[in-house]
Amino acid sequence: MSFELLRKEIINAGLCQGCGLCVGSCKHIEMDILRPTIKDYCILERDGQDCGKCYQGCPQVIQKKFEQKQPKAIYSLRSKNPEILAKAANGGVVTTLAKNLLETQSLAEIVLVQDVEEKPQANIVSDPDDVIQKAGVVYGRSGVLEKLVDLVGETFEPVGIVGVPCEMRGAAELEDEMNRDILKIGLFCNSHMRTEQTDRGLVCSPCCSGCPSGVNAQGYISLIRQGQYQEAVELIRENNPLPSICGRICTNECEHACTLIGDDHPVAIRELKKFVTEWEIEQSKKIDSKSKSKTKKNAKKVAIIGSGPAGLTAGYFLKRMGYAPTIFEKSDQTGGMLRFGVPQFRLPNYVLDYDVNMIKNSGVEIVLNTPLGPDMTIDDLKNDGFEAIFIATGQYKPRTLHLEGEDLPNVHVAIKFLMDRKYRYWENKEEFKGKTLGIIGGGPVAVDVAQTALRLGASKVHFVDIMSEEQLELVIKEIPENEIEFMEYHFTTSTSKITQSDDEKLVLNCYKIEWGSPDETGRKPLNKVKGSDYEIPIDSIVIAVGQAVDFDQIDIATNNKLEKERNKIRVNEVTFETNIPGVFAGGDIINNSKAVAIAAIAHGKEAAISIDRYLKGDSLIEGRFKQDKMFFRGLKKPPKDYSPKPETLEDATEEIAWSFEEIDQMFDEEMAIQEARRCLSCNHFCSHCQDFPAIYSDLTAGEVGSQKGYTTVVVWTDKGKEIVETAIKNGLFEEGEVNEEELNKAINLKSKRELLTFEKTPRQQILDYITLQGPTTISDMAQNLKLEPKKVRYEALRLTQLMQVEMKVDPGMQEPIFTLICE
Repeated sequence: MSFELLRKEIINAGLCQGCGLCVGSCKHIEMDILRPTIKDYCILERDGQDCGKCYQGCPQVIQKKFEQKQPKAIYSLRSKNPEILAKAANGGVVTTLAKNLLETQSLAEIVLVQDVEEKPQANIVSDPDDVIQKAGVVYGRSGVLEKLVDLVGETFEPVGIVGVPCEMRGAAELEDEMNRDILKIGLFCNSHMRTEQTDRGLVCSPCCSGCPSGVNAQGYISLIRQGQYQEAVELIRENNPLPSICGRICTNECEHACTLIGDDHPVAIRELKKFVTEWEIEQSKKIDSKSKSKTKKNAKKVAIIGSGPAGLTAGYFLKRMGYAPTIFEKSDQTGGMLRFGVPQFRLPNYVLDYDVNMIKNSGVEIVLNTPLGPDMTIDDLKNDGFEAIFIATGQYKPRTLHLEGEDLPNVHVAIKFLMDRKYRYWENKEEFKGKTLGIIGGGPVAVDVAQTALRLGASKVHFVDIMSEEQLELVIKEIPENEIEFMEYHFTTSTSKITQSDDEKLVLNCYKIEWGSPDETGRKPLNKVKGSDYEIPIDSIVIAVGQAVDFDQIDIATNNKLEKERNKIRVNEVTFETNIPGVFAGGDIINNSKAVAIAAIAHGKEAAISIDRYLKGDSLIEGRFKQDKMFFRGLKKPPKDYSPKPETLEDATEEIAWSFEEIDQMFDEEMAIQEARRCLSCNHFCSHCQDFPAIYSDLTAGEVGSQKGYTTVVVWTDKGKEIVETAIKNGLFEEGEVNEEELNKAINLKSKRELLTFEKTPRQQILDYITLQGPTTISDMAQNLKLEPKKVRYEALRLTQLMQVEMKVDPGMQEPIFTLICE
């Protein structure tokens, strides 16, 4: 059982969770980019010494079936320390206990995960104040057991550890092996990544949790690594029916949560999605299959208004659920803003058409040139037999700032500018030759405008935006280096008016601004910096400050019954139902929309679930909860690092010519597999672990079973109970009510999972065969175990060297006999 076996069965299979116990048990192993690796050599492989500690001690190898255990007590607690609560995910119990145990010297040191430059890092902590200063971090792959091994080898003082259930089991085994008393504070398994999936007993990786639509990035990257490309695309489609599109334009929030950040660059998840979906597109050209799925008879009809990402997604999932969805599109083409607003050099038409055709071929009917309005109202649809309606018409009404001069010649609005040049004037390659373009706004749409203008001959583009460089970092990062040199950002700058100079050039009249302190509503005022006025001479101006919903036709179609909020449709943010029963809405049209494709896809998927429940007469909300990642909750903070492109791919991007061809190249197969191998497969093992409440700890804490702002604490030992009772008695906590039914449900869900089984190694198979069958030969074992005779001979001789079996050579026999050595 060498390190090579650990590497093959655990590390390369994506089951290693980076606990570091193997590192602590062997001086020849070290952690490298959050994975165990051989520092110099394995003594079993080099010297033949019987060891196997790294393999035998791995918590993922020696799985233990969950055993029901009666807790000593259950509490719902909330810290009374406001500094701790400000950083706590719920009640701040673990931080409060750790601080108190160090202050009272009940523990000399404790191993826990801390926030070090916004990255989770395992540390040995002895300073009570340090516990608070670096609190508020998400637990994950951080190596607390490695630190614990170091700690118990250095001191005989009382020590403790905070970790997730598998780490608690490792700590308990270490405690027994080293005959030490270690305080073990457990955390409910992945409670920090709680979603509808985890409540059903499934566990997402951090990248999956970061995706608004819950795409299992870890899963499909693992399939890419194995060369199973079709299976990878199919896994993506389980949560996202527009994978090819998202391979190009997704905001890749999944990458921002990658565990590798801080130790290495995050995995290039979007690029891998692009590779595997492009592979499928190429394969489809070799297959002449245009068959369309049939709709079953008497299927209930659902009307979907709009063929953008939300509408297409809702239609796809409703068809899979057995309904007869029909998408009504007001224009003559499908795709919504993906079609009309996103330039082809970012999203080629063939990519959009492929995903749309996949949805049409699944059986979703799409009717073009049919807008919602006086000629097709909600009542009309209901009279035509549609039992539920999903409105996803998007935003096409351009916003302006109502500035003086907006009506001057050569002043455009972004959406019309892009639509005109994508489908009408784009062949006029010299429209802006040698000219300077000014753009009011600096977000993604503004960049699309700038890139389009450069391809039509513009020599310079000025962006004027009230946001800071840091706030726009995510946008700017996506601009190729060879293009950004023609662009100039004027950050924290506002525009007072547009004027015209004597030579008929346009002028942007600008001034610098400062953001004030938030008012009672949380909004920050913009304050003009005195004496900061300046002018930017421009040939053409584009106003790119967003779009609004055009409610004129919608109000007619709904008889003015739809409730609105900030000029968007108000919906229940769990079910996406409007105030009109049976009418749902999603995408850019609803309040707090993120206005990005992947969020609209998530809305469509959730709305389909709600419509299914509605048509079945089930509760729309039972067992579901609001998922903030689907909605706009303020500007997203840039990640600490970005996924890199391999050198060859970066060169290809930097050498592009000015054309409307797609900007970015893509991974070839070798690049894709190489990049996929960097993935740590986080929480893969957690999909099989049965221990939600960390029964090997002294006490466990987490959010399940308590109201918001409180922490549930389950005590498993007398020592744990004494610690909690003393803390309550000393006034460290206020108590709440425990929902034991919710807690038991979470425990039971996970305890019913199937444990992961490992295939036995050839050596173990041979040893087991000799043990059960008695004296045998190489040919007999090879035949019955279906192994190569050469492999059987090698392993049998190794078992003989290890004094586990005995080899007897009889002159009258054609081959030696192997028997078990009985002590």
